[in-house]
Amino acid sequence: MPAQPLPLGHGANRPADTTPVLSGRPLAADPSLMPQFGDRFWDLAVAGHAGNRYASEFFIDFESLSDATRREAAREFLFWRLNTHPVRGALPSISTVAAEWWNLRCFFRFLDTEHAGIRLDTVTQPVLDSYLLHCHGEELMPSSLRHRLQVIPRLHLAAEGMPSDALEINPWNGRPLSRIIGGRAVSRHENQTPRIPPRVIAPLVQAALFYVRTAAPDIISARAELTELQASVSEIQGLSLARLDRYLDSLAAGGRGVPVLDGTGLQPHLAGSPAYTYIMRKSRAGRDIAGGSYDDHIVRALERLGPEPGGMDSPITPHPQTGRPWRDRFSPPAVPHEERLLRAACYILIAYLSGMRDSEVKELRDGCHFTERSTDGVVVRHKVRSQLVKGGRGAPESWVVIEPVAQAIEVLECLPHRDLLFCRPVAGRPYSTISANRMNENLNAFRAHCAGIGFPVPDVDGEPWNLTTRQFRRTVAWHIAHRPYGTVAGMVQYKHLSVAMFEGYAGTSPSGFRAEVAAEEALARLADIVERYDDFKAGVRSTAPGGARTDNEFARVQEELQDFPGRVVDERRLHAMLKASAHTLHVGTLNDCYYQPETALCRTAGTEDRPLLNNCRPERCANSTITTRHRPAWEAARSDTERALTFVGLSDLQRTALRGHTSDIIRVIEGIDRAHS
Repeated sequence: MPAQPLPLGHGANRPADTTPVLSGRPLAADPSLMPQFGDRFWDLAVAGHAGNRYASEFFIDFESLSDATRREAAREFLFWRLNTHPVRGALPSISTVAAEWWNLRCFFRFLDTEHAGIRLDTVTQPVLDSYLLHCHGEELMPSSLRHRLQVIPRLHLAAEGMPSDALEINPWNGRPLSRIIGGRAVSRHENQTPRIPPRVIAPLVQAALFYVRTAAPDIISARAELTELQASVSEIQGLSLARLDRYLDSLAAGGRGVPVLDGTGLQPHLAGSPAYTYIMRKSRAGRDIAGGSYDDHIVRALERLGPEPGGMDSPITPHPQTGRPWRDRFSPPAVPHEERLLRAACYILIAYLSGMRDSEVKELRDGCHFTERSTDGVVVRHKVRSQLVKGGRGAPESWVVIEPVAQAIEVLECLPHRDLLFCRPVAGRPYSTISANRMNENLNAFRAHCAGIGFPVPDVDGEPWNLTTRQFRRTVAWHIAHRPYGTVAGMVQYKHLSVAMFEGYAGTSPSGFRAEVAAEEALARLADIVERYDDFKAGVRSTAPGGARTDNEFARVQEELQDFPGRVVDERRLHAMLKASAHTLHVGTLNDCYYQPETALCRTAGTEDRPLLNNCRPERCANSTITTRHRPAWEAARSDTERALTFVGLSDLQRTALRGHTSDIIRVIEGIDRAHS
């Protein structure tokens, strides 16, 4: 439990106005820019190492609070959060404190509008209960609701550092927020980020690969054409009907129509549309709309030639599935739209096929991809450099990745960007980034677009799946843990993925991806052992040498919990009792192995904590259990062996070995049938 704050009146004095608010933290900018306690504004970006975020996310404007006491209390609370070490762990990150500023303002706004602006030291538990109901009424996601409410117990803990006004009562008598909010209580170590379902991630990755490998060259070519056109506009002098006629005649000679579509739909009127402006600039007839006879010439050409989608010259590559162009010709408005989709596709491949965090993906810069050969010179490894942003610090690190990730980075380097690859330049602004929220919007736009390019993403429970940046790392860790030999899309194998991710950085450094996979494996084993316990309760019994030991363990658990029909047991207690067995469970096709090295036949020196599956003897090993769920695999093995006996040219020794193997398989199948007869 965190230490309780000292009684009011015994806390620290108010810091001096000239006290730096970020003392001792690593800085990402000039130290002279560090804000001081008495400043009207705090720009925490001086220590914000995540270059992919908007600068405004780190900007704290105390003037947005109209009451002087509120402003002072906010200063004291944020200073306490930035400089007070918790009982466990490190100082909160700059991003965390900046987010708490928003949640603090929400609480202050509630007190001002619903409770006549009462001070913190007069807040009572009924007031906090009413705020809880107020937040529930906003229909926030559970994680967002928790973040919104976390500021309240932290205000109480910070009371010793808030002499101007502090929250005296212990909110909800110190009960955990998980119980206050309601819903399923979960371990703080369990990852609550939802996993992207397999039927969603497979077409999504296929569509992303299509965009990076097939669509990207066309989009990059269209951007180059558009850039050249925009640069040449300043050279156009006056108006020229002759140039317009030459351009329209060239369209007729090439069998093309007049551009009237802007990439999102037919313009209701040609005059004044983006297509009209494009025609004038493309033909060099003028910089802008001219009207009069220019309109007449374009309209007559349209009647003679018909309309053409887009109008730009960049060719369109055939779609591999249909052999037809994957989209209509580009129009100027369609180019940035397609670039937005292409960036989202690149993000999907990098985030999902590397295991990097969102902040690490968005820190990728020009030249971040490089290759290295193995010591024997045979294997070429793709690597990327980025910045690990964790605990408020930025540290350069590298990851081992696979080829599609390298291809996505190469594409990003060809798209308009500033220093960061996901930093999209915007005219008139010094910088513009795709922040987490904007990227979530782009990801869902790409998901909706997948059907239009031949990779429809099915709904889940009748609704489109809502993608977020955090889901990709969680999902790939889950798939590697549960389906290490499965295929994600095309020829990309999860096993290939796991080998690359576990090399070098991703397996051993603070990125912690290997630990995430291990946590998913533990959850998978627990789910498997619970499923086998349910089978036992339904009457399924194990055969093979280890079957009796497993059944006895399940019987002991059932008896201790009195887990019999008509009785509801404590699920958390059941999981706790089965957890020890789950740690040793290794699920297989022909059997399940409850591994104990001292009785394992797969190794001579029982010193390892995992079985050697290639040496498994499931019908003989004391760790092996076989149930009805394994029977189809044994039947298939018998069919394969009997088919092999029909081969011409087998030696007598080979036939004897195959017949002996068939007899062993039949004994296993008969044992399964006897256990359930």
